Amino acid sequence: MTRAFIHLAQGDITTAFYYHPLFWVIILLVLLYGVSLKKAVIARLLTNKYWWIGIISLFLVVYSYRMVQYFPHQAPLDFNFNAFLPRLWQIIAT
Repeated sequence: MTRAFIHLAQGDITTAFYYHPLFWVIILLVLLYGVSLKKAVIARLLTNKYWWIGIISLFLVVYSYRMVQYFPHQAPLDFNFNAFLPRLWQIIAT
């Protein structure tokens, strides 16, 4: 998601959607929180557990789809062999 926001800040919306198609949900949530300070209707929405279950479900579905489609060979879900855990595993396994 960080890469998506970096590309959004650079004005590259297409690449931002490529890196994470739900980056806009975070922006929406921040805006709704700001409005909820003034509007009780929005505040009730943000305290509704079904709203949050829907948001979390949306993220889990997108995550699952992207893991099946992209992992481990294609960015943004390419596997980093130089990351901490793979290097640690390499040390332990040898």
